Amino acid sequence: MRYRTDFNPSLLGAAPDVLELGPWRLHYLAFSSSPGDSREPVLMLGGAFQSFRSFANEVQELLAEHPVILLDLPGQGGNLQEAGELSLEQLADLIAGFADSLNLPPLMPIGLSYGSTLAALFASRHPQRCARLLLSGITAFGRPGSRRLLEEGLNLLAEGRQQAFAQAALNNLLNPQQLQHTDVAPAFRKALLRQMQRLSAAEIARYRQNSQRLLDFAGFRQHPQCPTLVLAGEFDHFTQPWEQALFATACPQGRYSLIQSADHLAQFERREACAALYQPFLRGEPVPEQVSGGRTLAPQYLTLLERRSEARLRPQLPRAQLRHAEAGNWSVEVSELGFFGGKLNAALPDSLPARGWQLQWNDRPALEILPLQQSSQGFSFVTLHSDADASGALAAQLEPAQLSACA
Repeated sequence: MRYRTDFNPSLLGAAPDVLELGPWRLHYLAFSSSPGDSREPVLMLGGAFQSFRSFANEVQELLAEHPVILLDLPGQGGNLQEAGELSLEQLADLIAGFADSLNLPPLMPIGLSYGSTLAALFASRHPQRCARLLLSGITAFGRPGSRRLLEEGLNLLAEGRQQAFAQAALNNLLNPQQLQHTDVAPAFRKALLRQMQRLSAAEIARYRQNSQRLLDFAGFRQHPQCPTLVLAGEFDHFTQPWEQALFATACPQGRYSLIQSADHLAQFERREACAALYQPFLRGEPVPEQVSGGRTLAPQYLTLLERRSEARLRPQLPRAQLRHAEAGNWSVEVSELGFFGGKLNAALPDSLPARGWQLQWNDRPALEILPLQQSSQGFSFVTLHSDADASGALAAQLEPAQLSACA
């Protein structure tokens, strides 16, 4: 490996180096302070809607102590090659092929969101190639609600409802109920929404392939054996803190740190807190127990984290109309309600359509919902949040109840 030694952020938008492994093209950029650096490099693996340029700050910080490689596998980031036939496991094996071809020492992967699953699979399948592992927003997708939302996102794209897809994805990635804590700038939310609204046909095809890989993934047969640090945003609704804690628990050398006032994009929302935790870890030092904006939990507490990401309250208007264009309409009682889901009671048929449901209160905008678990009394559901007006009306209905509950 020959590293570039002239890093500046503008180079992250330059044409990458390309390594061909059989029919597959891997895009990468590699930087260090020395062209022949033999130290263990950090390997950056990003998530959906991210590119090399997303990590300008991280690369600049990490280069002070480590060589840094940014890698786009087929279908990731700026790599436009489609690879729908490859599983997550096969993509992880391509990382090992990349390391072998360039004769790299053991790697220190940093995986964010979708990239976290690839990084973890690489570490578990090729332990001799991985020195230590840093994950944020680990996406294992065993929770029924998260799977239903991911599936519905693919359905919306297949139907050409890209605006609805973008709105729903935004509210899952950036928790709108916690903006007063996460301080996500309105301009950042607007830019991310616009990016998803304007996805090209090729970008949509790659997103659908990557999402389907996550849905097809049967889970980890074995977990990484190397030192592993999992960073979880306190308000992450997409990959919830308790789920990430369970993953850390399954790793023999796993540690888990909770980033305060952050959600799924903790690395970008709370850079200083994340860096204060992972920089010692990458140096092989103990992970700090407490930093400004983050804390590391003792292993015995990881299985005790709250599994519901929000309070479910009885709404001020419990009576609502449940509508389905083909199945019919019902008057229902909503017994539990939160921004991301709830539970309704009604005498419903035993067999219900999986999608196409709306919940409406009086003349308020109809809220798209997805049934989860059905019983003789009704069903629990998750909210899709594909319409900004409906989401706003729901938030307005919840706010007085939440204030009352806290009084």
